[in-house]
Amino acid sequence: MGKIFSSVFLALALISLAGCGDDNTISFKVIGKVLQAPDGTAASDATVICAESGKFAKVKPDGTFELSCEVQQLDPEVAPMVGVRFERTGFVPVTKSFQPVDKASYAAVVVVSKELSKRTFTIPELDVPHLEEVDNNELSFQWNSFIAEEGVIATGEAEVSMASWDPSLPSNFEETPPFVDALYPPFPTEIQTNDDASPYLRTLAAIYLYDHKFQINPERGVDFEMISLYAAVAFGEELKSNDNRVFRQDPYTGVFVEQKEGIKVQSNQLKGGISEYGVWIWAKEVKSTGCVDVTVKIGDRLYDGAQFAMYDTDINNKNKTLLYEAFGSRDGTRRLMGPIGKQVRIQTWIAEGDRLESQEVMSITSGNCTDSPKVVEFVFPCVTKDDCMDGSICEEGVCVALEPAQEDDSQNDEPAE
Repeated sequence: MGKIFSSVFLALALISLAGCGDDNTISFKVIGKVLQAPDGTAASDATVICAESGKFAKVKPDGTFELSCEVQQLDPEVAPMVGVRFERTGFVPVTKSFQPVDKASYAAVVVVSKELSKRTFTIPELDVPHLEEVDNNELSFQWNSFIAEEGVIATGEAEVSMASWDPSLPSNFEETPPFVDALYPPFPTEIQTNDDASPYLRTLAAIYLYDHKFQINPERGVDFEMISLYAAVAFGEELKSNDNRVFRQDPYTGVFVEQKEGIKVQSNQLKGGISEYGVWIWAKEVKSTGCVDVTVKIGDRLYDGAQFAMYDTDINNKNKTLLYEAFGSRDGTRRLMGPIGKQVRIQTWIAEGDRLESQEVMSITSGNCTDSPKVVEFVFPCVTKDDCMDGSICEEGVCVALEPAQEDDSQNDEPAE
């Protein structure tokens, strides 16, 4: 499994630090909105959860929320990665991750729209597996795939929830519900690889699995087959033999952690195994990338908590594919990555107090990451003088420099003789 993040170890570490004071505690807020469809329809039935602590908030009827979270910083030199989970009954939970800054507010406008498919079946008793298909993907359950609470091989009926994504398929808003896998796939922004590299990854296909009664047997697991139907078209080239990397999203941090690689059985089909519940993705490394360096300000003040999304667009300028997303803009900056030469829409959100705003700009990922990345700046209206530099005030959303005071020389004039 490689270097798998241990959420159990982290939980124990946090408990042991509970009595050590607040010097290593990072407090932050997450402010945003949960949507049930990309047209902006609010998900009024959603819950937002600080994944590690379990602290939660119910969204308001308009889908908005504010949630305060805390996390222990185990290493004073490294900010921890935290996950915030968005849940709706009957839908796959969505987890987003970022490295928080103490006392900062983070924007999070999230779509939770992938419906769960619930299945009940009898666990096979022989070596003939039980197969379940969900969209393009297939899960194969063996006689020893599950473990009961007693630690023995489970028998009887399994009750599973499943879902799958194929981001290679074009979005179709005419379907009910809309098919939007290309716009809202499980996207591996924060990753942990077996070789400690930091490649730019795109999701080829994904699957979610959860059982309501049993645990997965880690020594056997559940087999999967994932299909990325139009991978060669959607991702710009035929898949290679080494395009077989598999990642599981850690439910506490949101980080996608590399697992044992799968086996390509066809140009667009991968076989592998699931050893834990949650979201699993088949991901491709994109090596020809362009970078866009983004700066976000409120007035003159650099903003730490921005949310970003970068989309490929169609001939009608509509969003077609999610190319990159990110949460958090430490010191007001963030580098976005995407395939070179794409016309893209970059959207960013800010959130402070009761303020939730977004801006967007069209650009092209023509610059490379080393010599000439594209540069984009978003400036949101100031609200108070604190949003402006010294010597400036906020007037109608704009920071305006004060004119230096004129010295009155009238008192020093000599009376005329």
